[in-house]
Amino acid sequence: MSTSLQTHLQRHFGYEAFRPGQEDIIRGVLAGENVLGVLATGGGKSVTYQLPALMLPGITVVVSPLISLMMDQVQQMRAQRRIAATYLNSLLEPADMRAVMREIESGMYKLVYISPEKLQQSHVQTLLRKVGVSLIAIDEAHCISQWGHDFRTDYLRLPEVVQALGNPPVLAVTATATTAVREEICDLLKIKPEHVVLQSLNRKNIAIDVIPVMEESERRAQVLHQMDEWKGQGIVYCTTRQAVEVLVATYQLEGKRKVHAYHGGMNNMERMLIQQQFLSGELDMIVATNAFGMGIDKPDIRFVIHYQLPASMEAYVQEIGRVGRDGEAGYAALYYAWEDVQIHQYMIEREYPTRRQIDQLAELLRQQQSLTTEALTSIELTQEMADLLVFYAQRVSAPYRDEVDPGTELRDHADRVYAELERRKLLKQRKLAEMIRFAEERENCLRKGINGYFGETGHDYTLQCCSVCGLERSLYKDSRQSMNTGRKETSWDLRQALSVLLPK
Repeated sequence: MSTSLQTHLQRHFGYEAFRPGQEDIIRGVLAGENVLGVLATGGGKSVTYQLPALMLPGITVVVSPLISLMMDQVQQMRAQRRIAATYLNSLLEPADMRAVMREIESGMYKLVYISPEKLQQSHVQTLLRKVGVSLIAIDEAHCISQWGHDFRTDYLRLPEVVQALGNPPVLAVTATATTAVREEICDLLKIKPEHVVLQSLNRKNIAIDVIPVMEESERRAQVLHQMDEWKGQGIVYCTTRQAVEVLVATYQLEGKRKVHAYHGGMNNMERMLIQQQFLSGELDMIVATNAFGMGIDKPDIRFVIHYQLPASMEAYVQEIGRVGRDGEAGYAALYYAWEDVQIHQYMIEREYPTRRQIDQLAELLRQQQSLTTEALTSIELTQEMADLLVFYAQRVSAPYRDEVDPGTELRDHADRVYAELERRKLLKQRKLAEMIRFAEERENCLRKGINGYFGETGHDYTLQCCSVCGLERSLYKDSRQSMNTGRKETSWDLRQALSVLLPK
């Protein structure tokens, strides 16, 4: 088996050897076991399901949360590895969707990438049962966990889909999973403890720098300076679209390098074009919200700058993990100010409906079969919020009765739904509090703090560690001009926020 795996790896992917954890995951999958693989960003998660897809009969279904990610991976496989792959998602026109489904039925493909929403559709499940599914791979598997930072309701419905498709082996992969998240993934997908492959998330070649700032003007000046001087290509992450657009507009007036904005407000084709320009080296930098980067397989990104504080440690680790996948030295800078915390608190409050909105939605659902955009706007709800409320109404119902309409279900269980949403809100606040603790650290190694959050003990590094242990920023610059490497103290204390977010 080992020789066969090595042969397939060399033939189809051009690699001489497996990365840590890959072979153990693949062996488990080929033995018919459900497996959870936790590999660091850049650890080669895609190979763990792409290689088995070539060796197993039938097709492998890959559940992916981002349309741009699945399209990029399918394009790469067709162009570079000649693996028969396709995708099913909401961007396909009806005629194209029917054509792809006919091709899947004919046995043309070994890999089918699909969004979790599309996988819920009965006609898609009927097709997949007919052709035979040998493996279901769930990418970004932390989305299935309510303890995760990016929970999605359609992911939580995946166990039912697995059963509907005949219970084929399941491979769940992710780069960021705390102990609680891993336990919930294993419980939902029936993964035994001995079939969890856990690799260190510590990226030894990335220097970690945290830079507090007093004022927005100070932060913008420092970041614009770094964007001009840092070596190689990089990503600048902002929390809001407005921050992205302002920073890009300012830099394009004063800066020396090629930079472009990227956020969820752009159409899909525009985002795909910008992404491709960055991957091909036509752009030096992307200034983006967290909409950019998931699944980006670019080995030579040299730096990531967080213009504002991320919402969670999981998001932060995923984003800095895009640096230095080639093993060469990389740099991650995190700027933060008190207003960053206020922005996240506002976004958390806006993300979850009020008790009154729950009642209003229940009444709308009882009055009409489908919700129009105008109807949802009238009660200040998005479609995503409405879907979340209906999902929780069904989840807390015991038992859920198909003959009861969603509006009645939501009305009858409104208090329990609201309590569930408040629990989710508190969880997000706790994750924000952990991020604040990290940013406020003055005495203990930042790398050690990151790894400890995910239950790891090691924190070794190859060149430089972090700004607490000592950091020379000039090593990552193109010019010889040195920057002030001393840490600036701020007059405010983010520890005050912890008493608000985590009341004793």
